[in-house]
Amino acid sequence: MKTYIIAFLTCGLMITATSCKKFLDLKPLDSYVENSFYNDEKGLQGGLISCYDALQTDSLYGNHFLTLGELRGDNLIDNDPGSGAGVRNQIEVFSETSANNILAGVWMGSYRAVYRSNIILDRAPAISMSETTKNQIIGQAKFIRALSYFNLIRLWGSVPLVLKVQKTEEARQNTRATAAQVYQQVIDDLTDAAIKLPSFWPDAQRGRATNYAASALLGKVYLYQKRFDLAVTALQPVVAAIYAGTIIGTVPQTSTFPNNLKTSKDVIFAVQYLAGGLKEFVHQDNRYRNNNNTNIISIPQALFEATDNRKGLVGITGTGGRPGKFNAPQANNETSSDFPVLRCAEVLLMYAEALNEVSYGDTESFKAFNAVRSNAGISVKTAAVLTSQSEFRTAVYLERRLELALEADRWFDIVRTNQMNVIFPGIPAFRSIYPVPQVEIDNINNKSGYQNPGYN
Repeated sequence: MKTYIIAFLTCGLMITATSCKKFLDLKPLDSYVENSFYNDEKGLQGGLISCYDALQTDSLYGNHFLTLGELRGDNLIDNDPGSGAGVRNQIEVFSETSANNILAGVWMGSYRAVYRSNIILDRAPAISMSETTKNQIIGQAKFIRALSYFNLIRLWGSVPLVLKVQKTEEARQNTRATAAQVYQQVIDDLTDAAIKLPSFWPDAQRGRATNYAASALLGKVYLYQKRFDLAVTALQPVVAAIYAGTIIGTVPQTSTFPNNLKTSKDVIFAVQYLAGGLKEFVHQDNRYRNNNNTNIISIPQALFEATDNRKGLVGITGTGGRPGKFNAPQANNETSSDFPVLRCAEVLLMYAEALNEVSYGDTESFKAFNAVRSNAGISVKTAAVLTSQSEFRTAVYLERRLELALEADRWFDIVRTNQMNVIFPGIPAFRSIYPVPQVEIDNINNKSGYQNPGYN
């Protein structure tokens, strides 16, 4: 499959990744290749860096994944349809085709992360080293692979499930696994990762995936599958740790965004960046900067209550401005603004949602829900106000929109909660997922049924 084999021969086998994180002092050398690099612990650690690095790129959390997760929804508007040949505007107005290069970039970027993770998982078992360290490396690779596949499912539904390093001709034979098959692999990876990973890392290695990150993502996966009882079970230990507040915990958003994403207890896992590094920064334009009306924040301010401390972080920006949530200092257009993937506040909202779906009126669901509201500086809600399961559900959905605004979850929430036909009436249901990039289909031997229905 040329889209992720040929690309990976340059991006994966010849490791060029460095990283913004302190723990990435191990810098892979671009003279190493797969067969000579992954033969000892140092090689594995260097290869693991490249897995994290894959998440940083403009294809994923550096730019394009945000377009697919936010611009498609109702928090953001692109009023410059001619910019970039219109590919961003196509995403917003539901006119994208399989030729859209943003889609191709995210597809290839996601499989780049999968490919690099597979190398680690293929080589690690045979390498002589501390079993604890080896398990931690395996756990991190499985977390990154699981996150990548979770995103691929949310974007495209059925996708190829690649669990080993492939040669080009093998990859050309790939077919699309069902979403259920891919979900099961994600669950398996996260379950094992949660066992192998520690609850925290020393400060010098802060930024690596932890068992809290694996459990939080596992709970989110179950939420998407509507397996609410399992979501509750997966999230319980994370919620307990949040309430304890020792390692992770809620803090007001204004204490996290935009300048303390690297140290905030609220952040369970983030893709990290470093201004002044070797391609480790994120360009300020890629944090929702308003350039000629390309990023107009469209979240109605009236949705926020008067004392809500989150309101100002997502206010409308003028030309050249970035929303407060991501308005970290920049120099030469470089910013070290991390991108949060999992936060404590979201875990509490997922926990509240899952408990409510299992049974309305659970005191723990109100406790988790109100912990987020109190953290935002607004009044709590009681059963006297939210008198039914339906009312509680609606309240959680709104709270998710306000709490996670611009964090690349809004479009997926709209689809997951069956609100697409209400928020975007007249848009055909097949556009709840994206078309498979044509460049991918062109490199597959068996093209039959490879494209998502509606895009043929």
